[in-house]
Amino acid sequence: MEGKLRLGRIHYINVLPIYHALDQNHAGNGFHLVSGTPAELNARLFAGALDVSAISSVEYGRHHRDYALLPDLSISTEGDVGSVLFFSRIPFRRLNGREVLLSQASATSAALLKILLYELFGARPLYRCGPIANGFPDGCYGLLAIGDEALRLRATGIYPYFLDLGRAWHELTGLPFVFGVWAARHDVWQKKPAEVRLLHQTLLAAKARGLNALPEICRHAQKSVNLTEEQLQHYFRQLRYDLGPRQLEGLRAFFRYLQRYGALEEMPELRFI
Repeated sequence: MEGKLRLGRIHYINVLPIYHALDQNHAGNGFHLVSGTPAELNARLFAGALDVSAISSVEYGRHHRDYALLPDLSISTEGDVGSVLFFSRIPFRRLNGREVLLSQASATSAALLKILLYELFGARPLYRCGPIANGFPDGCYGLLAIGDEALRLRATGIYPYFLDLGRAWHELTGLPFVFGVWAARHDVWQKKPAEVRLLHQTLLAAKARGLNALPEICRHAQKSVNLTEEQLQHYFRQLRYDLGPRQLEGLRAFFRYLQRYGALEEMPELRFI
């Protein structure tokens, strides 16, 4: 573990309020940035190819003994998230036994969709994972898209039914939903506590800078998605990047559902650096 820490960066626009300052080199360069989808970052952190990263909430739940959370950092929402969307050809209650496609980029969103479709609509579709293209594959009645791909698909306006998973979770529980967290590998935290603390402070400073530079961030984000600056301002203001008591309550509720559904063997402990 010599040299700079390796920091995972989700390559969607939803994390620009945290990473924009790092991209602009406003926060120093005491680390290596490694970009990927949430699923790719999950795998790299678990394999030891990253030291600290944003990861899916479900990934933390599965491997909580291997990680230490970074306080006051998350990708969460209390209501609409805007970029984790399920599109359907038919009403959700009619999806029983029908095939739906899940983005392979996010384990948390796939697990959350299964909970929501059953708890809210009594639906148990046939799920398969795969890449999300520009529309429904043949024989597919629904698809889950995340990040920039979800924003682009919604902008087309051609799908008769869609579910915002952040809004649906809030309707089910009354709680925020935490889609992602930042975590350090526990072995890295033990061996390099000062470096991890410094990186954590760097991320918090970058978050503060980014949230005060949303107009600039929206102009940058327009290069990736076909949305107006006003639409992007609304999108970013829906998102939360803290990890306070309400978010932690929502995270624990999600883990309880996962345990009930057999997706987690035990209730994860929330451990912080």
